[in-house]
Amino acid sequence: MKTRKKLLQWLPVISVSFALIVTAAFAADDSQKPLGKIESEIAETPDSSADTGAARELVESFELHGDLDGDGDQEIVLALRDMPGNGVAFHYLVILEMDRDRVKSRSLFVGDRIKILGGEIAGNRITIDLLEQAPDDPACCPTQKLVRTWEMEKDGSFRELPVKLAGKLSVEDIAGTEWILANLNDQAMPENPQINLIYEAGRISGSGGCNNYFSEMKDLEAEAGNVKVGPVGSTRKVCPDDIMELEGNYLKHLGQVTRFSFTGKQLILSWRSAQQSGTLVFTPGRKLE
Repeated sequence: MKTRKKLLQWLPVISVSFALIVTAAFAADDSQKPLGKIESEIAETPDSSADTGAARELVESFELHGDLDGDGDQEIVLALRDMPGNGVAFHYLVILEMDRDRVKSRSLFVGDRIKILGGEIAGNRITIDLLEQAPDDPACCPTQKLVRTWEMEKDGSFRELPVKLAGKLSVEDIAGTEWILANLNDQAMPENPQINLIYEAGRISGSGGCNNYFSEMKDLEAEAGNVKVGPVGSTRKVCPDDIMELEGNYLKHLGQVTRFSFTGKQLILSWRSAQQSGTLVFTPGRKLE
């Protein structure tokens, strides 16, 4: 559809120029270009001021496409994190649609200090999987899994359906996907060699870039999200020095992993040693049966 193509052309502009998406979600402003006039239908949102050190950002790796209103053109749903300070992090869904030469937007308030894992658009419904704080969770680390769904009404408004509880965060949530290493301690990974991780029934395995590796990964009962990784073993093939160095760093830190979490569709493994700490960030690859 022409309208969908036109809206998708704007998406890189929206993603790169974050000021525009904030405007689309929170205020109408005729001065913003090249989006033209932005019309907003805003749910009530907590006030956040630049004077309090507020910051806003898109939730990485979260982007849904679907025809919510049945007009034959697809809408785009992004997730926005609004951080007014004092550890608060409000989350919103931002629904964008192209109306002639204008981008129309509306926002849905999701919650505070949550983690959005993923979602889908099916018919006139937006469904998201997320983590919310359980009663005993620290503020940083929600572990209660929820499924929330909003249904678009004929007048364009949204009605939320009953929330579904989906259990506590578990290492089993890693299963079913081949995870591709995208970032090692804030260093972006090259396309080749590809380092991956697969979890199944308490064991992890994959390619370190040269050799195949294997280990155990189990939940620690003390707190959801905490894990223990057993000694990491691997095959003993020899590759060029730079690949061996990269693989060695990865396997070393994999064996030091103490916690896992999700951000958008990304898997985050956090490692810690006596004096250092860091993260292994994975993006989803193929689905496994």
